[in-house]
Amino acid sequence: MKIIVDPKQPLDFETSAGIGNFDGIHLGHKEIIEAAKLRSRENSTRSCVITFNPHPQKVLGRKELSLIFPLGWRFEMLEATGIDAVICLNFTSELSKVSAENFIKDILLERLRIKDIVVGPGFSFGHKRKGNVDLLRSMGETYGFNTVVAEAARVDDQVVSSSAIRNLVKDGEISEANRFFGYDYYIEGVVVEGERRGRKLGFPTVNLDTEWEILPKPGVYATYIRLPDGFHESITNIGIRPTFEESKLTVETHIFDFNDDLYAKKVRVNFVERLRDEKRFASVDELVAQIEHDVASVREILCDYPKDERIWK
Repeated sequence: MKIIVDPKQPLDFETSAGIGNFDGIHLGHKEIIEAAKLRSRENSTRSCVITFNPHPQKVLGRKELSLIFPLGWRFEMLEATGIDAVICLNFTSELSKVSAENFIKDILLERLRIKDIVVGPGFSFGHKRKGNVDLLRSMGETYGFNTVVAEAARVDDQVVSSSAIRNLVKDGEISEANRFFGYDYYIEGVVVEGERRGRKLGFPTVNLDTEWEILPKPGVYATYIRLPDGFHESITNIGIRPTFEESKLTVETHIFDFNDDLYAKKVRVNFVERLRDEKRFASVDELVAQIEHDVASVREILCDYPKDERIWK
């Protein structure tokens, strides 16, 4: 897969492209991507995704926005979908002032050589978001490109969207978020040195330093990790460890039946289900008893869980 950043000259190939922010590749995004791939096969073009960096809302400042996945991970995930190229446009205040008509003529047609453009329902673009599907179809008739509106993905009659997923993750509704993703939500980070308190309690943990902007609501989660030797079930705590009167938010994962040193290595933790809130215990013994109960619960949850089918590949 080619990654093309803010091209100023026309591409040397024609494209069938889906366009959007593609934050947290979910079931709705997959509809757009598959439609672009189909058009590419039919019309002998290159299948592409057109996306933006930074996210337009971060530039326009209409509201504070945290991304589900960092940009580099989005590229990795898009590559796994089998598209030919990602075209990442630099979103600036200047670009936001380009009219919808000029965005089509100067960027989509002249630079990106669009033959098919695939959008989601309700797609809007251009200055003051005045561009829409009707404009794309009208200008397509004039300039010779096709507009495809991908069907909205739904879960139990709810439309799948990045905004909905952000809220689910922030609220700790991981099982529901995973249904919207179509795979298990994950965070990735580098294992850093901790205080080794878990080891003293009999539950050694890996402590993650992550650049993820959104983390699940503080609490205890059933998770799993894929290492070179296969899948490992785990339990993850996100929080401030109130029993020890700490205040820094940490991500700690206890990997079952595993004692190897992962210090300074990258680890991806896949989330399955939320068990409970983080809480303060009156004694260390009470904490240990609760951890033992939580570990047993996670083992039961993950006993027959189809990890290989649910992990993002």
